[in-house]
Amino acid sequence: MFTRIFGAMPLARLSTTHALGTGADAFFTVSLAGSVFFNVSIGAARPRTIGYLVLTLAPFVLLAPLVGPLVDRFGHARPAVAASTCLGRGILCLFAAGNLHTLLLYPEAFGILILDKAYAITKSALVPSLVADDSNLVAANSRLTRISTLSGLVGGAIAAGILSVTNAVPVLQIASLVYFAGAITALRIPAETPTEMPSSALEHRELQSLTIRFAAGAMMILRAGIGFVVFLVAFELKSAGDPTWFFGLIAVCGIAGGLAGTFASPILRHRLHREEPLLAFALILTAAVSVVAAAHLAHPTIAAAVFAVSFGASIGRQGFDSLLQRDAPDAARGRSFARFETLFQLLWVLGALGAVVLQPGTGQGLAIYAGVSVVALVAYVAGTKTRRGAAANETP
Repeated sequence: MFTRIFGAMPLARLSTTHALGTGADAFFTVSLAGSVFFNVSIGAARPRTIGYLVLTLAPFVLLAPLVGPLVDRFGHARPAVAASTCLGRGILCLFAAGNLHTLLLYPEAFGILILDKAYAITKSALVPSLVADDSNLVAANSRLTRISTLSGLVGGAIAAGILSVTNAVPVLQIASLVYFAGAITALRIPAETPTEMPSSALEHRELQSLTIRFAAGAMMILRAGIGFVVFLVAFELKSAGDPTWFFGLIAVCGIAGGLAGTFASPILRHRLHREEPLLAFALILTAAVSVVAAAHLAHPTIAAAVFAVSFGASIGRQGFDSLLQRDAPDAARGRSFARFETLFQLLWVLGALGAVVLQPGTGQGLAIYAGVSVVALVAYVAGTKTRRGAAANETP
């Protein structure tokens, strides 16, 4: 049962750490749900929502220039780096529990967010060293995403139950204990074999390869699409006065779509034999469902569009992460993931801001997103074909 959920060793040790870390993250988020730091819902007033979106970018200011290089500097000891991020978050949660009503909460919460992103980068950099070969990368990444979703849901539900009968202090205290447990399990992850840091010219050449550039372009559209469609639908439902239960249904569709994508990705990778077609499949699916929903606008088609966009983005993300793990320099994976994660988060925010500021109708917005996805699909397919043709010509 353990192997079925967490995978075979040594990946299972990272999976266990990931489950504990994301579960504790959910406790931390729930504990601050009633504070001014995170008390901005999707259906809030537009200025407050814009402020929330800008806030989500704050940790990424340090991610690419500082956190990524730091992860790579200790590349041979990435398990220790992962353990340190869990330990740091646990300690900051204990401080936050005592400072919930003071200004110290803000830097403490910001520190937790920074360490959370540092852990995410470290986790992605560790995966290739824990799988048998590159063909298993999609399955490993999908498993970790699935674990984070489920542990986040379970942790959030437990934290909400505790919060309903007490207050945020014990929730943060429990979060710290779970983080500490994650730090212990992280230390059991096998260390990587030291590799030589690539020259800046080689690193730039590999990260600017056509394969990675076209895949990143496709992923940018998929990531922006999540922010755009979710905020587009949420504000449209609010303005139309739809019942609260439908907001809940939309949220469930988004979560279910992302979760379903983690099951579908390894199957598609096995049948298609490469990571690149996963991104094309994701663009085709999101474009097709979005245009149908725009043409036949109703509650069921709106829910289907949200599911499809989340499903496609999840598949695309598993494909892109695996492709980057496969092609990026081993000793520079931290910087690689930090760079692209910052870019993708920016695109998510820009997509959401487009829906909030421009305020297109749901039908019009879905049609626009479908059109953009089609253009991205054509560019991606043409680009990958050109890349394969060039590679074939280079082969003696």
